Amino acid sequence: MVQHGKKGLGWGATVRMWSKTTEADRKGMIVLEIAKEEEEGYRVKAVSQSQQGRWTTWEGVIERTITWSDLWKLPQARVSFLIRATYDTLPSPQNLHQWYGTEELCQLCGQNNPSLQHVLSGCKTALTQGRYGWRHDRVLQKLAEVIEKRRLEANRSKSVTSVHHSVQFVKPGGEAAAGIIPNRSLLSAGGEWELRADLGRQLKFPEQITHKENCNHGRTDGAMEDGIEAAFERKKDKYAELASQCHQAGWRAYTFPVEVGCRGYTGSSTQRFLKTIGVNGPHLRKALKDMAEEAEQGSFWIWLRRKDKAWGRHGS
Repeated sequence: MVQHGKKGLGWGATVRMWSKTTEADRKGMIVLEIAKEEEEGYRVKAVSQSQQGRWTTWEGVIERTITWSDLWKLPQARVSFLIRATYDTLPSPQNLHQWYGTEELCQLCGQNNPSLQHVLSGCKTALTQGRYGWRHDRVLQKLAEVIEKRRLEANRSKSVTSVHHSVQFVKPGGEAAAGIIPNRSLLSAGGEWELRADLGRQLKFPEQITHKENCNHGRTDGAMEDGIEAAFERKKDKYAELASQCHQAGWRAYTFPVEVGCRGYTGSSTQRFLKTIGVNGPHLRKALKDMAEEAEQGSFWIWLRRKDKAWGRHGS
C-alpha cells in the first residue's frame, strides 16, 4: 500500500485486503483486478506509440470518467474533439505535415506547421487577443462558484472547530471508524471569510495584508496536460515571495496553485485544494467535472476559430 505523486498520506484510495472482505465483496474485487490487467495491457500498447501514447507521460492529471449519459448529452463534434485531442490526432498543421507532407502557417501568428499545443495554448497572437484569457475566465468562474458556496457554508456554521487533529492509525487492511477522521478545512466555521476573484477586472492584492507593487497575479495562457506539473512548480515559485511577505506581516498565508489542462483534464493540485477547503464527496466530483468541461469546451471553440483572425469579447 503506497502513495503516488504529491498526494500525501491519507489522500489515496483505501486498499481492501482479501482476508478482510466478505464473499460478496470478493467477486467485485476479482472483476476490478481483471479490469486493471486489461487497462495495463492498453497502457503498454499506448506507450509503444510515440504520438498517440503521449498521455501516458502525463503527471499530476486526474483521469476523466465519461459516462454513457455524458456521451448522449455531449454533441458528437465535442466528443470527437475530446478523444482526438487526447491522443493528438486532430488535423493540426503539424500532423498534416507528418501525414501528407503539406505546409501550412498559423493563420494568426504565421508560425510554420504549428502543433496542437501551439493552437490551444502557445500562439502569442491568440494570447494577445484574449482567447486563452476567455477560456481561463470560464474555468475560474466555476472555481469561484464552488469556493463561494463553501465560504457561505463556513460563515453560517456556528460550531468552530480546530483544523489540527491528531493522527488516527488504522491496522493494515482495516478501515477508519465512522467519525474518526473529521472534515478538515482551512475555512474555519463561524468566521467572516471573504472571496476576491479576478473576474472581469484586474484585481490588486489587498494592501491591508501586505504592501507590494505589481503583485497582481496576471493572466494565464493555459497549460497542456503534459505540462501541468511544470506549471504547478512555476506558480508555486512565483508566489513564494508574496506568501513570505504575508507571513512577515503577521498573516497566515497558503499558496494553492491549481491547474486545469486545455484538453479538459483536471490537475490533482485542484483536487487537493478543494479538499483542503472542505469540498468533498459528490460536490468535489461535480466541481472537478464542471471545470474540466469548461476548459474542454473553451478549447473546442478556440480550435474551431483557429483560422479566424478576428476574435470577439465572448469568443464570437
